[in-house]
Amino acid sequence: METVGGSGSRRSGGEILFLHPIGLDRNVWSEVLLPGARTLDFPGHGSAAPVDTVSMRGLVDYVLAHICEPVTIVGLSLGGMVAQHLAIRAPGSVASLVVVCSTSASHPETMRERARATREGGMAGVLHTTLKRWFTPKALATPGHPGVDYARQRLLADDPEVFARYWEAMADHDVEADLGTITAPTTIIAGAHDRASSPETMERMARLIPDATFEILDGPHMLPLERPRQFREAMVRHLERSG
Repeated sequence: METVGGSGSRRSGGEILFLHPIGLDRNVWSEVLLPGARTLDFPGHGSAAPVDTVSMRGLVDYVLAHICEPVTIVGLSLGGMVAQHLAIRAPGSVASLVVVCSTSASHPETMRERARATREGGMAGVLHTTLKRWFTPKALATPGHPGVDYARQRLLADDPEVFARYWEAMADHDVEADLGTITAPTTIIAGAHDRASSPETMERMARLIPDATFEILDGPHMLPLERPRQFREAMVRHLERSG
């Protein structure tokens, strides 16, 4: 574990809201939930009905509609992007912030290419490359690995058009210039073996957010699915710092 900076002074709210990655749902958090935690499916994921238009602004509006008071926001990958937008746009709704294996700015062409690949090949056509990006080779080679099996089943059940629309929405994600305005106590968590969001990228994010704490866990992009105990411990550390 590596730490940069310290913790902020605002006291964390009691409720924790977890935001999931693209293509998965609230069950990604089943092994790491803490007391006071609540999960939310994005539109078109899990039990949530799809919407005609997907945008980062629309996803922030969607989350805000489910918040009654300031909460600790925990976002993984896509969820981490939405969490950053939320903390910048509606700081009064965010008691503290945890961004996991995400980025402050997407590579637009990469996101659009993933959308194109999904529309052309369907979910089965992008399954292998997605799982390879998310998990370590060891986990992928382990028969019956619960995290891999869940992700595989969830992805194959997804609507390819919904999946593609989310990639296109992520192409517009860029909040790097605004990270310095985040006031909530923040922890940035990277996976040492993350092939989608490198530790170097996430450390830069931490340095741009005032008083943010940066941690590296020994795992891949899907830390809660492959390293649930270590991830839960990191969450406890965040709550101790921010509370």
